[in-house]
Amino acid sequence: MPLPIIGGVVRAACIGVVQGGGPWVNVQHWMYADGASSPGTTEITALHALLTRLYYGTAFGAGAPWFNACASGTSMSRVDYTVLNGTSLGLTLAAVGNGSGGATTTPAEVAAVLTLRTNTRGRRYRGRIYLPAPGSSATNITSDGKLSATILTAVVTQAQGLRTAAAAIQWKPVVASYGKSLINDPADPHDKIEVTWTPFATEVTTYTLDAVLDVQRRRKS
Repeated sequence: MPLPIIGGVVRAACIGVVQGGGPWVNVQHWMYADGASSPGTTEITALHALLTRLYYGTAFGAGAPWFNACASGTSMSRVDYTVLNGTSLGLTLAAVGNGSGGATTTPAEVAAVLTLRTNTRGRRYRGRIYLPAPGSSATNITSDGKLSATILTAVVTQAQGLRTAAAAIQWKPVVASYGKSLINDPADPHDKIEVTWTPFATEVTTYTLDAVLDVQRRRKS
């Protein structure tokens, strides 16, 4: 499916590998200047310096980047940016970061889910980021197989800190909704019809991180 056109919105695909070599990709969407103009290389580069800190680098206040909880073989290599205006060329910026949460890891297909929430109810108004597999040390994982409370708090604080810092340079995280859905056919309630809606973006206001780990089977090598 071709990418949509949403004013001022950039699709950021964060790319790397988990320990053992399995690939991971996190797709996020960011809006510049409330959609009033399309960002260029300068604006995207400024966002990039902040966005990568969700994964590695300097903490925002009392937060901590996700890679603090990942094994040393987990890494990030680049972010591919696409301005969703239908005309701009893509921009790829390097990202060089590695995990620092020990030498061992949970299975490659395991992921922690960072949920993006907006002020509007409904599936089209929330998003998820499947963070790469955390390390398996007791610091990261509790005895019942969940993420530690310390990590939960620190990573959510880091995400909120990223949101605040990005706002200072006219960027905001958004949930981008585009595609098709099936609804009941008014002429036949036993049938479905496919509906395409106009793409739109909604500002992310809060983040939550689930202590229960999910499984991304496509990551299994």
